[in-house]
Amino acid sequence: MGIPPLALFTLSFAERWDAIRHDLELFFTLGNRKRLKARLLSEGERLAGEVERLAEEYRPKLDAPVAR
Repeated sequence: MGIPPLALFTLSFAERWDAIRHDLELFFTLGNRKRLKARLLSEGERLAGEVERLAEEYRPKLDAPVAR
C-alpha cells in the first residue's frame, strides 16, 4: 500500500494527542481531590465575581424607566 503502518499510527496519534493529554490531566487532577476541590472553589469564586460585575453593569439599564 502507499502509506507505511508507522505513518498511520503517527498521524492517528497526532490527531488524538489533545484528547489524550486532556484525559491524562483529568486523571491526575481527580486523583488529588484536595487540589481539585481547591481549584473548583477558586473557579467558583472567580465566576461569582464575574457575575456580580456583570450584574452591576446591567442593573442601571434594567432599572431605568422605559420611555414611551
